[in-house]
This record gives sequence, C-alpha cells and structure tokens, in this order.
Amino acid sequence: MIFRSPFYIHMLTACVSKKEVDKSRKYSIIYYKCKIWKLLGEMCLMRIKNWGKYAAVTMLALICLLPGCALSGEGHKEDAASAREEGQDYQGSREESEDALDYELKTVKMEQKEADDARGKLIAQMEKCKGIYTAALAEGGQAVVDGVIFPEETVHEMIEAAAADGSSVTCGSRDYNMTNYEKIDAAIRRAEEGEDAEVEFYQINTIGVFRYYRLAFHEKELTVTFLSASFDEAMEVYIQQMEKIAVYRWEYTKKGWLIWEKALTRNQEMDMHIFYRILPLDEQCRDMMEHYIVPVSYLSNNLFLEDWDENSLEKIEFNDLFDYLYEMATGKTLDEEVYSGGIPKEEFEAVIQQYFDIRTEEIEAYAGYDAAKGRYPWSAVHALNRVQQIQPFPEVVRCEEKEGGILKVYVEAIYIEEGTDYSFGHMVTFRRTEDGRLVYAGNQVDRENARLIPGYRPRRELETR
Repeated sequence: MIFRSPFYIHMLTACVSKKEVDKSRKYSIIYYKCKIWKLLGEMCLMRIKNWGKYAAVTMLALICLLPGCALSGEGHKEDAASAREEGQDYQGSREESEDALDYELKTVKMEQKEADDARGKLIAQMEKCKGIYTAALAEGGQAVVDGVIFPEETVHEMIEAAAADGSSVTCGSRDYNMTNYEKIDAAIRRAEEGEDAEVEFYQINTIGVFRYYRLAFHEKELTVTFLSASFDEAMEVYIQQMEKIAVYRWEYTKKGWLIWEKALTRNQEMDMHIFYRILPLDEQCRDMMEHYIVPVSYLSNNLFLEDWDENSLEKIEFNDLFDYLYEMATGKTLDEEVYSGGIPKEEFEAVIQQYFDIRTEEIEAYAGYDAAKGRYPWSAVHALNRVQQIQPFPEVVRCEEKEGGILKVYVEAIYIEEGTDYSFGHMVTFRRTEDGRLVYAGNQVDRENARLIPGYRPRRELETR
C-alpha cells in the first residue's frame, strides 16, 4: 500500500523531475525531453509493466526521443558550448542575469565546530533508534533502490524513541504529529516578531533516512543547517548530505505549517519548497485522514473533486474509484493481469457497498455493468489514462459530529509546488449506518476560495482518444 500512497507518488515523480528538467522552460527541446523522463518515471511508478503488450513499444518510442537529455546538464551550458564550437560568444539575456541569484542556493559557510556538533546530534538520535531499526529489518523490511521501506508503525516507534530526551521529531510521511513541538512553535513566533531565535528538530522516514534541521532566525531572515544520514549494511552511520543555506523566503501559516523556499522556484519541476507541520492535528482528524481521505486522495478519481450527495451518486466515477476502495478494504493492490478483463460483478459490488449505501441496481447503471461478461469495466491507472499533473495531498483540519450519525470532515489540500497549505478545500460527509459502518454520503468543493483544483477525466475517456 505504501507505493500507492499519494505522498510517495508525489515524492518519486518529483524526484525524476528535479534531476532531469532544465532550469529554464525557454529551452523547449530539453524541457520536453525531460518531461518524457518524468513520464517514464510515472509509468514505472504506476507499474506500467503490467499494462499490456503496447507498454514496451511506447516506452521504446519515448526513449528514442531522449538522447542527450540525461547528460545535458543546464540548458545555458549546452547552448554556451554550442556557441563556442561555432566561434561565437554566448551571452544570457539581461533578464536571466538579473534573476540568476534568486534561483541559486545561497550557501553559507559551515564552521567545523558547527558541522561536528550537528553530526554528533544526528548520530546520537540514530543510535537510539538502532535497535528498532535492526529488529524491523530482521522481520523483513521491503527492499527499495536506496534502502529499505519500514511500516509507518516502525517509523512512529523510532520517533518516540528519539523524542524521549525532549527532542522535536517528525515523520517524513506527515502522518504523525511532531513530538515536543512547543519549543519549535515558540521560537518561530519569536522570529515573526523580529527576535533572534534558534531551534532544531529531526525527521525520520520509511526508507530509513534520518534528517537534522537547525533553524537560525536573525532579523526575520532564516538560515537552515541540514544533514541527512542512513545506516549502511554494517549498521554504521554514513552522512549522505550536509548543507547550510540562507533561504529565499519563509512563512509560518495559521494552520501551523512552517514553509521555506530554499531558493526562488522557477517552475514546478524545479520546486524548492520545504513543508513541515509544527502544530498538531487532533486524533480524530488524523484517523479520518488515514483511513478515509488519503487512501483515495485526488489521483485519477473524482470522489473529492465533484459535488455530490446520496441523491446524486451517478456523479461518481465508481470504475475509477474501485481500485482505491479495494485497497482500503483488503490491504492489497489489484492485480492488473488478473482483472484486465474487468471486475467480477459480486466482487465489484461488495467493495462499493462497503463504503456507500447504494443499491445493486444503481451500481449496475452508474458503473456500466456488462451482463454478457458478468463484469464491470476497469483499467489500472497508468501514464496515458490520467491527467498529467503534480498532485496536492489532503489534510483533514476539522471534524464535526452532527445529529443522525452524520460526521462532517473538512479537508484542505496542500500543494507543495505552489508553496501553499491551501490549494482548495472540500467538506466530506459521512453517515453511520445501522450496522455500524461509516459510509461516504457527500462531498462539497469550496470553489469560491479555491486556488487550484486538480483536473480530472475518466480513464475510459482518455483511453479512447
């Protein structure tokens, strides 16, 4: 389930983009070659290998367009080299030269004592987590490219172990409240008033990477010292990255998100925003977010993008929603090869009716039941049947209990690439049934105050173009 999480989809696709996309969109050939790299990354991420016989042909065709992209570096350098070969002088535009400094990291020299101190603190925290880490490995952590994947429960256990001395520690998946957050909050609020302040915190994530941040505020300017480290195969600590930068801008939102921009963001593919929630969410918000909101999110379905209630269920694209509900119900991902011909009637209806109070005849009508085959049409998400866009992620900010077993859940989407903790909001209505189930009963999007709502088109429409 962890690979289907919107957080990991976002992180992995963004990683491909940042490595390969040229700084400037003015160099269109390089830009579109690198967009193809991103597309390939998404294809792999969505397990396109099971897509069918056309996948290999499609990927080969895309790769044929890529020569020079991975090795090109910055567009300015490529054009400058070309100009030199032709005996010409290369000069960037006046606009580029004026903006260049804002787009570059402002690195600050780190004194040896500060580096040693930061390294020692991070290693000390990792040592406190070492027993939990090794035990989780022995139980069978799932291997990934650069490390291992731990269950969220293991990460949370390590967070509590690291926080036992009063340290502020947060989770890379943003699904756990920061421990000992009060001193971070207090320091930031002093900084907002123009006072000098220093504070530090740690982050642990599911791929076994530990991070250390030291925030130093001076005259409302922020300097961040950052280290990341992992355990190697011999369970020795090795430092992956160390830097100290003067950030371009920062803000502390009313909801409690600390956001800073390492340098001016040129475009979404070169995003420089860092987000950390400082203030905690209450447990009911976290529970609803974990079990009912995040597993569906906004990728290739319209459950939270459409206005609907229990009298207008036909607005929901159940065929696109099914794989998310199936994973919620079973904890397993649909096997694309097994279900390539569609979803058997009983199985499809059982999953839908677990989360909706809906009659079988309505499902048949709204989801295009094929009586001859005894199946409902379904296709897995892949790069060519979804709207190409970077995804925001949802956060439940408030829950209200109403009469008649009604629960109103207020959700606000966070869009990291746009640097905002409010992309758009929507209210999801749940109703508790007589048998105790909590079913989806409605959704209402606040379009009036929205900044950016994800686009959506049914997979079947995109596949028939």
